[in-house]
Amino acid sequence: MNIGRPGRRRRRRSYSLRARVAGAAAAGAVLIVAVVSAIAIPAIEHNNLQQTDQQLRIASRLVLIEPVVAVGVVNLLGPDRDMALTVRNDDQVLASSSVELPELEPGEKTVTVDETPYRVLTTTENQPAGRSVSLGIPAAEAAEMTAEQQRWVLFGGLLAIAAAAGLGWLFGGRAVRPIVVLTRQVGARTGYGDGTPEPVDSSGVLEAEQLADAVNTMLGRVARAQTDTAAALETARDFAAVSAHELRTPLTAMRTDLEVLATLDLDESQRTEILADLQRSQGRVETTLAALERLASGDLTSEHDHIDTDIAELCDQAAHDAKRHYPGLTVRIDTDFELVTRGLPAGLRLAVDNALKNSVKHGGATEALLSAHRAPDDTIVVSVDDNGRGLPPEERETVFARFARGSRADKGGSGLGLALVAQQAQLHGGRAYFDDGTLGGVRLVLVLPHRSIGRAGPQVSTQGL
Repeated sequence: MNIGRPGRRRRRRSYSLRARVAGAAAAGAVLIVAVVSAIAIPAIEHNNLQQTDQQLRIASRLVLIEPVVAVGVVNLLGPDRDMALTVRNDDQVLASSSVELPELEPGEKTVTVDETPYRVLTTTENQPAGRSVSLGIPAAEAAEMTAEQQRWVLFGGLLAIAAAAGLGWLFGGRAVRPIVVLTRQVGARTGYGDGTPEPVDSSGVLEAEQLADAVNTMLGRVARAQTDTAAALETARDFAAVSAHELRTPLTAMRTDLEVLATLDLDESQRTEILADLQRSQGRVETTLAALERLASGDLTSEHDHIDTDIAELCDQAAHDAKRHYPGLTVRIDTDFELVTRGLPAGLRLAVDNALKNSVKHGGATEALLSAHRAPDDTIVVSVDDNGRGLPPEERETVFARFARGSRADKGGSGLGLALVAQQAQLHGGRAYFDDGTLGGVRLVLVLPHRSIGRAGPQVSTQGL
């Protein structure tokens, strides 16, 4: 009993397409030969019997004139003439040759006498009442001729099958040549300089052209997947390198502070200052790790995570939370009612929260206007205007990069807040950018495509917090 690993399926033996074409041709020939033989072999036997019966009918025209005399002539000629003749009156044999034929009904029939088959014609034509004449000739010669003809038919059929297989192999090689060429092209394909796979080509056979198109489509998808994988790997490497660099600075400062605490005799004020510096460094590390976690979570989202999201309600909640976290900030809201789109509620909320946080921490804003409206092109535009220090025009694009900080930014930031805003805009199929503000500072704009049918009208609510 075999107790090996279950479920392993034995691989089936493979054959070349050329061999399959030859086999198909041979199988077709076998089918045709079988049908032809099934018709021809009985036809040959029937035809030979008809010829024998025709000979009997011709001979009977002479015998029926005087059948008794004909019996004497047959006996005179001797048994080597291979003919038998028997005349009967009712049930009595009136005359017979050396070979006596049995009593038969009128008509043609094959009988065996002394182990010799005879084809016999029995008739009562032109005879007195009660008389019947049976005339027979040996059927062995006709049977031999029939068997020989049938053997020739079978031999011809076998020859046709062999010829079909050979021609199938010969012409099958030419028929499958486009597939062979296509296989060689796929096996030996190279890439262009830009990494695009060299397309395979096959012409002259419809199936080969369709297969070439399918292979080219597959190779294109593989190339795009390889390109995306390489780009993602390169991005991950850069991200890891920059993250390590950004975390190294506060960690180095923390190590230095710990060494000072461990080796030097400090008074209370110095210890307080070192501990405060440690707390700031720890907070920076924690903030950076939290932002990195959010960026990673954003990269792992998919279209299935998107749900219908009310932007107006989301902005209202973000404004109330900003007022609670930053008591010195006044936030006004200007949004359309029921401004619904399909998106990531947590991601969009993170983008709006970071925009307000950036205005307070790095812009020093005390007033902000949070607005969300449907644009004429059916996009949804979310913006945060503030009265802070603003942002130089030459820095308005670079600050969206990871770990990038503006020249006027607070030194304690992680440099990932605006990167999170840009990531969420990209995940929603939109974009983020800075523009001149309406309150004296800068205006952060988030453009989102409208991906669901909202029931909101053009009503607008304005509320100060």
